[in-house]
Amino acid sequence: MKLPRASWARAALHTHSTCSDGRLDPERVVEFYGSAGYRVVSVTDHNKVTSVSHSRVATITGTEIEVGSEKAACRYHVVILGLSEAPPQDARQSIEDLLYWSRENGCFAFIAHPYWSMLSGHDLVTVKGYHGIEVYNHGCEVEISRGYSGPHWDYALSNGTFSYGLAVDDAHRYTVDALGGWVEIDADELDPSSVLKALMEGRFYASSGVAVKSFEFSESLARVKTDGILAMKVLSGDTRGAYLSVKMLKQLALSERNVETELWEDGFRVTFGQLRVEGKLENGRFTELEVRGALPVKKFLRLELIGDADRAAWLNPVKV
Repeated sequence: MKLPRASWARAALHTHSTCSDGRLDPERVVEFYGSAGYRVVSVTDHNKVTSVSHSRVATITGTEIEVGSEKAACRYHVVILGLSEAPPQDARQSIEDLLYWSRENGCFAFIAHPYWSMLSGHDLVTVKGYHGIEVYNHGCEVEISRGYSGPHWDYALSNGTFSYGLAVDDAHRYTVDALGGWVEIDADELDPSSVLKALMEGRFYASSGVAVKSFEFSESLARVKTDGILAMKVLSGDTRGAYLSVKMLKQLALSERNVETELWEDGFRVTFGQLRVEGKLENGRFTELEVRGALPVKKFLRLELIGDADRAAWLNPVKV
């Protein structure tokens, strides 16, 4: 996967208005995000489609539907983007029916807040046809500390259910539950069809504060340029993966005999085993990080970029 785009379009893809249980009316929701620099917004009220337009912000119709399944103990919440009308009642009988209807109507569907919903990784494997899951839901995190669903995502990926990862606000009050999770989209144009096409193709990354300038990764290369991170997590199937942080690499260079180290003023290179790690540092953080060699991966590969306790970015996975 390679997305070297110099600029991105920030998007809020899970929000609520007074048309369901949000505090702001739909126009004010879009204006709220537009004034914060967002270029794409979807108002995803519960069980209804809320239409809204804005002169400076691209808007995409959306909804959030709660639905059950005989295969899962808990209920799913599904966010559907790009629909012209709410799904009919017969499409809401089960998660399978809803996702089938979504696919047939050319919509982009993702599973909302798996951890908050108390879904398991297995629950994400037993259903097919969704495009992504919320790897981070800011509202759920600040309310009950159940906003991060990375392990759920990894379980599904390890068991053959491939999907993208999104970060969202799921804002209702537009105070502490807003401006904490979003996606940065690489769309050709900022119109609904172009944005939906980019989402379908996975041309975006999710963030809670880390800005990614460019990235490229495969089974033998992981290269990122950011505004500054403390660590990069390489996540994969089974027991594969790696953790690379500024602190850990410095410790490794000092403590291990079979490590080759080169230091310079604004970075260093460390070679150990079959991996060569090279990083550029500013203020103690990686602004550029490259890993070359046989990465310890199997089935899939995805990257998490850690800025600090409250800032991260999640890059969409590739199959290996």
